Amino acid sequence: MAFTASSIIKIPILVSAYITLSEPYPEEALNLISGMIEESGNDPADWLMEQYISLNGGPLIVTDYMRDLGLENTFLAGYFRVGSPLLAFYETPAQARSDLDTGPDPYNQTTVSDIGMLLADIYECAEFGGGALLAVFPEQITQSECVEMIETLTRNKTPFLIEAGVPDGTRVGHKHGWVSDINTGAITTIGDAGIVYTPSGDYVLAIYFSHPVQLVWDPMSKLMGDLSEAVYNYYNFQ
Repeated sequence: MAFTASSIIKIPILVSAYITLSEPYPEEALNLISGMIEESGNDPADWLMEQYISLNGGPLIVTDYMRDLGLENTFLAGYFRVGSPLLAFYETPAQARSDLDTGPDPYNQTTVSDIGMLLADIYECAEFGGGALLAVFPEQITQSECVEMIETLTRNKTPFLIEAGVPDGTRVGHKHGWVSDINTGAITTIGDAGIVYTPSGDYVLAIYFSHPVQLVWDPMSKLMGDLSEAVYNYYNFQ
């Protein structure tokens, strides 16, 4: 099912930045990556794409990289800043479902399986020096870069969503986001996707909630935390 990716699309931007960057990394690029992930800044995301991926077509390059990895339901079709034009129109298999429609944004979309697979690829690369990222981009991505991607994601600290469902001190590398209706201000999509490190096994967890009118934050945040706790307990208390 297609969802508006929201700020979770910054994980593909993060990966794309490391595909294009080479060591030694410019300090400005690292600062923009930090602002994009740790502070969820839209301006740093735009500046990172413009300055280090492609001046005018950064979102399309990000999309191309995701397609190279086989993530055909994930795309970024324009910059974040208000008034940015739609650079391309994408049709995906996930949009073809007729039974459920989340009203995904034509500017950025993903699925839980796509973003989960991308995180699994980053993990496989960081932990074992293998996986799709290194297979597809052997000259552009290194194991140490995958380690740094995860380190960056772990610096995104939140007291809610996936992190709320795991014990204090649990290492979680994730990106969360939500979408508000431009007319009413009501939240209509909430998502979180991350890698969770636990004593009995590490796992990837990706969750999206969507409602055509409104998602009330407190109960939805608690529900996601409860789901996260259930998965953690499954791995650690059987």
